Amino acid sequence: MKIPHSRLVVLGGLVAALSFPALGHNLDKKSFGQLKSEQKNFAHARSATAKIGAPLPNFAAPTLDGKGLSKASFQGKMGLFVLADTQCPCVKAVESRLANLSKKYRAQGLRVAYVFSMPGEKPLAVARYMQDHQIPFPAIIDRDQRLLKMLDGRCSSEVYLSDKAGVLRYHGRVDDSTFDPKAIKSRDLENAIVALTQNKRVAKSEVPAMGCAIPRL
Repeated sequence: MKIPHSRLVVLGGLVAALSFPALGHNLDKKSFGQLKSEQKNFAHARSATAKIGAPLPNFAAPTLDGKGLSKASFQGKMGLFVLADTQCPCVKAVESRLANLSKKYRAQGLRVAYVFSMPGEKPLAVARYMQDHQIPFPAIIDRDQRLLKMLDGRCSSEVYLSDKAGVLRYHGRVDDSTFDPKAIKSRDLENAIVALTQNKRVAKSEVPAMGCAIPRL
């Protein structure tokens, strides 16, 4: 699998995470009409920047269903933000791993959401992507990149994990072998999740992430 060098980046320190209950991504005529009419409502996050060891800033995050989510929506839950776009092979490579983590730790309070901040990416394209790939998580449409900037995100496939008090505890990669699950030696995200479920300190709170660069507006 070839990755465009112009978009592939490896990053170090950054920021946050949350999670969301599963929502449908059914694409019927009514859904298309609703998405089109609700596009003006997409994106209402504040510009403050999240930091490891600090509470996430207050925010409002618009979702494909038009309802939106806020920090208060996830009180008492571990939250996981996944920066995504519909073309990045790094995102596609870790989809099943993220789904498995969600199933494994949902009972302990883990909730997951994808965040789409790529310039020019249309909500309908995101809806098709979520449905075609059978991704059960809510999709945030971050059209003006306010949430991306709050997270200080740089590339698709970066993940951000917060604890049940809304404090950012981990940022970085899912693991150390994006394209070959059989070669994984360090499950960084899962290790952080386990630490939070056991009320322990996350040993590695930031690990460089590899993904496709998200240009800033």
